[in-house]
Amino acid sequence: DKLDIADVVLVHKVDGLIVANTTVSRPDSLLSSNKNETGGLSGAPLKNLSTTVIRDMYKLTNGKIPIIGVGGVSNGADALEKIKAGASLVQVYSALTYQGPPLAKKILQELEELLKRIECKNVSELIGIDVEL
Repeated sequence: DKLDIADVVLVHKVDGLIVANTTVSRPDSLLSSNKNETGGLSGAPLKNLSTTVIRDMYKLTNGKIPIIGVGGVSNGADALEKIKAGASLVQVYSALTYQGPPLAKKILQELEELLKRIECKNVSELIGIDVEL
């Protein structure tokens, strides 16, 4: 349960959380003929669920614990969405597997452009901005 995890993390002064790497749930939006297979689901289908869990954990920890946001990040907008939901750092895995090492530079360039558009000088100003504490 998220509340129990948040309580333990706060009481024991955990340095950070990685949220949310994979899920065994299957969103209705999955179109693959393999959608009923068992095991962990990662990548794009996890994006919205992951962002929700990041937001929930940020709120439950009152923004006091750094969160590494994972799940469905494949571009700068995805990274920014995780940051605004409460992620201090963003991890990329599945998209890196498909797009290769140039993805890191692409995400950074896109994120930099997004920050310029909203006239934000430092991405840290946006951590958890979409969450009401």
